[in-house]
Amino acid sequence: MEAFQKLNKYAHNFDSFGYDESTSAEIPIHPLLGGLWDNVANSKNKIEHGVLDSAAAVTSTLGGGGVIYCKSGKDRTGMGATLREAQHLARYSLEHSSITEDLYVLRRFGSRLAVCEKNVGRPVFAMNSLQAKFMPELLKPPIEVCAALWEKEKVQT
Repeated sequence: MEAFQKLNKYAHNFDSFGYDESTSAEIPIHPLLGGLWDNVANSKNKIEHGVLDSAAAVTSTLGGGGVIYCKSGKDRTGMGATLREAQHLARYSLEHSSITEDLYVLRRFGSRLAVCEKNVGRPVFAMNSLQAKFMPELLKPPIEVCAALWEKEKVQT
């Protein structure tokens, strides 16, 4: 809530949309932040992935950037970075398939696997199929590059 309030104030400073700070004690929700507010308000006591998507879109509109980070830069970072790449393709590409198809290609064959290999010695994300089952759809790695499946294949060969 604190971060939302700061972003709301920034949005009004960036583009006031007729809001006059001197005539109101409470800052109204900026029109750019309506979708984000809906996600924030609905996320009480649960994880709402839409908060991340809405915040990223608003931040980009306001001229900001995003940072996706995990300790080694491979698993969560890989899922987040490839999601943003696929969303970018969907937004700006003249010919694109779908976000789901783009995510599959980026995660199955993309450069994030090289980061994984450098960190752990194998081109796989350190998530097993059980963990992936409970992840939001847009953040799941392809089963072919989950660590547990790779281990089974190595044992069988």
